[in-house]
Amino acid sequence: MGHRLPSGKEYLGVADGKAHYFEIAGREATGSNASNSKEEFSRWNENPLRLGDYQVIPFGTNNDIPDEVQETIFPNHLAPTILDRKSNLAFGQGPYLYRFKPDGSQATRDPIEDAAITQWLDDIDVEILSFQRSVEYYYIDNVFTKIRNLRGSRLGMNKMAPVLEEMTSKRCRLAYRKGARSKKPTHVVVGDWKNSSNQADFEVYPLWDRKNPTKYPISIHYTNSKSFGMEDYALPKAYGTLNWIKRSTAAPRIIEAFTNNSLNIRFHITSPQKFWSDKEQELKNKCKNTQGLTYSPKMLEDLEEQIFDSLSQVLSGIDNVGKFWHNKTVTTMIGNTPVEEGWKITPIKQEVKEYVEAQIKVADKSDFAVQAGLSLHASLANVGADGKSDSGSEQLYAYQIHQLTGIPVAELFICKVFNDVIKAYFKTDIKLGFYQISAQREQDTSESSRTKNQSAIKPKKAE
Repeated sequence: MGHRLPSGKEYLGVADGKAHYFEIAGREATGSNASNSKEEFSRWNENPLRLGDYQVIPFGTNNDIPDEVQETIFPNHLAPTILDRKSNLAFGQGPYLYRFKPDGSQATRDPIEDAAITQWLDDIDVEILSFQRSVEYYYIDNVFTKIRNLRGSRLGMNKMAPVLEEMTSKRCRLAYRKGARSKKPTHVVVGDWKNSSNQADFEVYPLWDRKNPTKYPISIHYTNSKSFGMEDYALPKAYGTLNWIKRSTAAPRIIEAFTNNSLNIRFHITSPQKFWSDKEQELKNKCKNTQGLTYSPKMLEDLEEQIFDSLSQVLSGIDNVGKFWHNKTVTTMIGNTPVEEGWKITPIKQEVKEYVEAQIKVADKSDFAVQAGLSLHASLANVGADGKSDSGSEQLYAYQIHQLTGIPVAELFICKVFNDVIKAYFKTDIKLGFYQISAQREQDTSESSRTKNQSAIKPKKAE
């Protein structure tokens, strides 16, 4: 079958999935809807947002960095997996209490059991809350947590242990009171910054004061990993990789749009005007000699479509292998110039392979840059540089290096709110951390120490 184009002078013949005469191609948008405006990293606090009695420090020039990070990372096939894997690696075997123990020239962690702290951690569901803090840290590098002081049982202490609640950087912004000279953040404003402009939709809380932890009934604990030259927020480490993430996301979309909206154009068919003039005259003569039949241009159009469809069938399909098209050419003298009149079928060079391969190369380069930018060895992301899983030895060494260099600092910020509360309310040097298993090659360990025989750690009771 075929279709006439709106111009009335062009026709598309289609048969067995192949098209002839011209090409139609489509291409859709290739990136995130997130802001592409130039970011000025050190001037956010110079243009605060006014909200009642408070000046809000925007998180980004347009106050949209958390949204940009989310909208860019989520559609990607690789970035969320890498960041989630980093969260999983940091979480390890879960949270546990420990105390540093001097061991010669080194300090080791000695697991501790403390009934009061353990009860408090159970009450706040520490496993879920600590994992949520881990996700916030790896995605956005800024961690907000609500601290709600309670009245009631003092758990045998002179101060009540508070309730901790999850907060997200998407909704939290640092602020200070209008007219404050220092312009240093003293409060956190919480709300939907993307969709709401009504002051009543926002809540204001003071920042938690570690020197006076019971000063406020409700406050917000805030910590970040610190970025060079940044006074208030930390810039997400993923920010510099966002353009590569967009390229990585765009490549499969481009290929999908190409395959969905493109037709495989095999031939460009040129027909002589004289052929159609003769056919038109034949139709007119037939109508003239047939009673009750009147010629109309639609008759010639129908004949064109019939011939084009027949030719498309001849040129397409496995069933037509061995068939051929025979055409006679006629040379006509126009003035003193001979002009050859006849059908001409010109094969069109197909460059689909080259186009798709180019997009795949862009995707491969983008994926490599995303892995490097998000700072996780390819073997720990379960995919090697060539798309294949790496060897066990390479995964082991990558894991050991990640444990030594990637987890300690992350744990510091993820667990800081818990450790600040433990120190302030329980008056102890006991800390919360994530228990990590030191991986070794199976052949280098005793039978009882191998992975299949690993047992849970046995903490000591706090003295």
